[in-house]
Amino acid sequence: MTLEQAKLKDWREVIDLDWPDLPEITPAAVQNNIYACKYLGHGDPRISTGRIWTDKAYEERRQKILSTPLP
Repeated sequence: MTLEQAKLKDWREVIDLDWPDLPEITPAAVQNNIYACKYLGHGDPRISTGRIWTDKAYEERRQKILSTPLP
């Protein structure tokens, strides 16, 4: 069941449904969002200035941080 279908039902039926999977954030998706934020006026300043992570860059950074030994 998609979220759109769930909107038409009573809340008691949909309260325990899982959220739909999010699309992958690719460099192309980042560029589209930067364009929309910068030139169309939709979104926040963080995205319009390019401060957004792709899924690959986020995972690389996450693995680096998790592999760093604690003092």
